Amino acid sequence: MNRSTFAFALVAALSAAGCANPGSSADESSATGSANSSGSSRSISQVSDSEITSTIRNAFGQDDLLSKSNISVNSDQGVVSLSGRLSARAANRAVSVARAAPGVRRVIWASIEYIPE
Repeated sequence: MNRSTFAFALVAALSAAGCANPGSSADESSATGSANSSGSSRSISQVSDSEITSTIRNAFGQDDLLSKSNISVNSDQGVVSLSGRLSARAANRAVSVARAAPGVRRVIWASIEYIPE
């Protein structure tokens, strides 16, 4: 391989690696520094864990599938932990509903016991 081909390949590889860096994505930087999509001027980083937890619990109470489920919700720095005993369909819905809450960075199942539908 000649020098110019090598230099081009090196520049291309470095450019691709820079574009793939998850720490510098436009979505992540804009999500933490700008207003949330609901039109509120409150930035996502200012939503407290207690507000996140309360919002998710209220949303679960309004959902026909989740309102009768006993799901424990905790939030720590925007990372939401769910625990409960419920069907796979309800578990999937719970994750979707929790992810939609303002300020949520990630949703995990701390403990889940699946029951038949």
